[in-house]
Amino acid sequence: MAHIRVSGNVPGGPRALTASEAVQAGKITADAMSSGATPWEAASAVRAKYGTTSLSYPLNVEGDSQLGHYIMFFINKIDPSALQAASAARGKAERIIAETDQQIIARGGSSSDDEEALAEYRAAQATLASGGGTGAGESNSILLRNAPVKRLTGAISLYMPPNVTVNYESKWADQDVGILAQTGFDAIKGFMAGKAVGDQFADFFENAAHSARKSIWGAIDTITPGAKTLYAIERGRIITPKMEVMFEGIGRRNFSYVFTFIPKSATEAKAVHNIVWNFKYHMAANYVGGGQHGHREMDIPNIFDIQYMHIGYENRNLNKIGTCALTKMDVEYGGDRYVSHEGGVPQTTKLTLNFTELEIITKDHIDQGY
Repeated sequence: MAHIRVSGNVPGGPRALTASEAVQAGKITADAMSSGATPWEAASAVRAKYGTTSLSYPLNVEGDSQLGHYIMFFINKIDPSALQAASAARGKAERIIAETDQQIIARGGSSSDDEEALAEYRAAQATLASGGGTGAGESNSILLRNAPVKRLTGAISLYMPPNVTVNYESKWADQDVGILAQTGFDAIKGFMAGKAVGDQFADFFENAAHSARKSIWGAIDTITPGAKTLYAIERGRIITPKMEVMFEGIGRRNFSYVFTFIPKSATEAKAVHNIVWNFKYHMAANYVGGGQHGHREMDIPNIFDIQYMHIGYENRNLNKIGTCALTKMDVEYGGDRYVSHEGGVPQTTKLTLNFTELEIITKDHIDQGY
């Protein structure tokens, strides 16, 4: 009996459907679409009957041992109901801690012998420490720490591009250290070392006078351009700023992927259409709240988890990627000239995706493989 391969979103291999099951799966998809379901919801209808399903290109990218390498994109939705539940959990935890602290103060600083109350108190502390029940723990992203997310069923699996890159940025910049700043710093050190206060003030006023002369020359040079230069030529010296290189923080990582789709069948062409549609849909947002108080609000778009895969398993030889926002997407139809298949289906579709990681990658993340 013929089998049709349907990729699964859980690493470990695709599930094979019999021909009759595949026909029924197609009927489920058609029925779901006719009832107004989105392509993703239609795919979920198939998953509900036959297990996990994913959009993929090529269609057998997860099961083809000759391809081996591919990328999986999982989609996460910020769950309003979970957000309300987490908010309620935080409120309850804060109330328990406040009431217990008041009882401890009333008892003169002694804790209760009630083991059940003590356990409840510790659980409340753990809830607040973990981000209020969101499961994000000590995430340095406020969004991930405070907004519970729910992973949608299914995934998008695409072939591995010829190369993938990752950039790590440590931000350092020149800082102008003024004369008075250095003098103040030296005065503090002198005071700690026991230097006479009078000597400190003498140094301060001497350098303050020099700083004032520098400021005056800057003002004069603004009014009469070139005066400062002539003065420097006459003296044979120039006043230069004192610069120090200072660490300013770690930059977020960005990931860019380019995929070229050349579908070889109507089924593959439909898969390409749904892949492009889903990336567009999940990076977008809707207006909410009805525009009250003279302004409109938007909900937060869905966010993505990305995994590099090799023959059904996460590829640990490449870096892990934290949860990302899809910040930019470019779709290009056609090549040197626009060519389409029957029905106007583009012969070639080029998709460029730009992601930005929500987390700041620290040494701890590096230790974990990021």
